[in-house]
Amino acid sequence: MEFYHLRSFVAVAQTKNLTKAAQRLYTTPPAISAHIKALEDELATQLFIRSSKGMELTDKGQVLLTQAQRTLDSAVDLVNLAAINQHEIIGTLSISINAPAQQLALDGLAKKLHDDFPGITLDITAHSTGQAIGLLNDGHLDGAFIYGDLPSECASIKVKDQSLVVIAPSDVELTNELALPWLQQQRWVTMGGYCPFDSILRQRLGQPVNTSLSTDDESTRLSLVQQGLGFSLLEKELAKRAVNARQIIIIPAFEVSIPLQFIVQKTRANEPVIQALMQTVEVALLQSD
Repeated sequence: MEFYHLRSFVAVAQTKNLTKAAQRLYTTPPAISAHIKALEDELATQLFIRSSKGMELTDKGQVLLTQAQRTLDSAVDLVNLAAINQHEIIGTLSISINAPAQQLALDGLAKKLHDDFPGITLDITAHSTGQAIGLLNDGHLDGAFIYGDLPSECASIKVKDQSLVVIAPSDVELTNELALPWLQQQRWVTMGGYCPFDSILRQRLGQPVNTSLSTDDESTRLSLVQQGLGFSLLEKELAKRAVNARQIIIIPAFEVSIPLQFIVQKTRANEPVIQALMQTVEVALLQSD
């Protein structure tokens, strides 16, 4: 029995899709399909049934999945022990950010990772919370900074409670700032991309948001508000810098907070490279306080 056959079996069981399993394991759907067939032939057991919902485990497949996961976990523990003893972990990590680097202690994270684990290469991209969770679940990311609640399939390190404020064009008069109906009547630049900021905004306004513009990029959102195209939610630190530059104003009556956290898949939490990542994130955050 080949180790990579078990990896393919577990990946298909978790994703219920050959293409997603192939993406997670950086191979092709035909290769994954061949691994499953070889495993079924060796075990003389049908592991999956194809359905409209994807690849569904058979009853025997469900029983074997538990043992296959234990076998893979044991192999990971062995690799982990070897890596620790050799003081060397090698790999490429892809992480997603959802806020400016200074708010995430990203410089400290990158330096600490380079110093402690020189064999790890870090690839950083920017995605909204919803996009990042989807990419993480599909195996395209190893970790991600997100706003909002922790997905059940993920483990996390809490970064902080992020304060959000309403920003408005600098020529707005604040005489009616405490009146909710006044805020409800304004046009808004929303975030889109399944960003939880939009949910917070809808909850606070208590009605559908009047919007015709949407962007998950902070600088673009700030520019649109500055040009008088609407109000928006923005991280407090960014908003205060923009106020100091006389670009916008802050509506002081409207301030909320949302959890900012770093997440990885629970199923990968014992991998040496993921453990190195989580350890480094935690230390970088402590050093940034």
